[in-house]
Amino acid sequence: MLRRITEGCRVILVAATEAEAAPLLDACREPRTHVVATKTFVVGEYPSADLPSGTAPRRKSAAAPSIRAALAISGCDKTNAAHVLTCLLQIMEPAPLIVVQVGIAGALPGAGSVSRASVGDVVLATSEAYSDTGSSSPSGWLSAQDLGLPIARPGDVELGGSFFLDPGLVLWASEVIEAIDWADRDAGGGPGIRPAVLLGPCVTASRVTGTQVEAEEMARRWAALAESMEGAAAAHICALYQVSFLEIRGISNLVTDRDRDAWKVDRAVEVAGRAALAVVGALGHLRSSGGR
Repeated sequence: MLRRITEGCRVILVAATEAEAAPLLDACREPRTHVVATKTFVVGEYPSADLPSGTAPRRKSAAAPSIRAALAISGCDKTNAAHVLTCLLQIMEPAPLIVVQVGIAGALPGAGSVSRASVGDVVLATSEAYSDTGSSSPSGWLSAQDLGLPIARPGDVELGGSFFLDPGLVLWASEVIEAIDWADRDAGGGPGIRPAVLLGPCVTASRVTGTQVEAEEMARRWAALAESMEGAAAAHICALYQVSFLEIRGISNLVTDRDRDAWKVDRAVEVAGRAALAVVGALGHLRSSGGR
């Protein structure tokens, strides 16, 4: 069934919840919704967008076509993210150009040269890691790589639970997002206020961090910008299938002593969704010009 309904799709969009998927659903043209193994898949067309100056492909087309995409609403946590992507990547022919994961995340404290993201900012992952796969020990944390655990071995290279994204692709996406005109939206904290776009490592855990002490330890250990519950799993599956991957997160909260009432989920969903739609819209130009 999935093979038939995803025919012609060149992009996979993944969001954990219906709330995080809402901006993507709103923009989808002629959506068709299907439920497979309790997971929701929405297939439709996304319009191309004007490319910002400096990011256009060398050979422009007169009019870039819309791009057909499959939006998967996975459910929270690593297993669900891995499940929906495996379902899709196993059967899609040809393989998609890219998987784009979209959602909210918590900003970890700054550590070393890494600045802390603020609520309402956009974070693009340059790498992902399972921060809870490994072992504590009297001498400190031992990662999956430290323990020699077999986690992912694409191309005969053991990745040890850490996954590095294509730096050129991440940089290109950041340029597209930086060029968004936020004047008509309240997403960045007020009309016309532009969210910062930060690039850096991100981490993933089923047991998310909820104390300031743990947050500082996580920041020191991983030098990461943000924490989510799905990112590394999506990066993991994309690495196994050798499909390009982007992770776009809107910051909903600062990772500190847990205070759910302080989270700005709607704001984070809005900036992440707007950023993802800009990237998907720009992909139509790249595809039609023979780029990436």
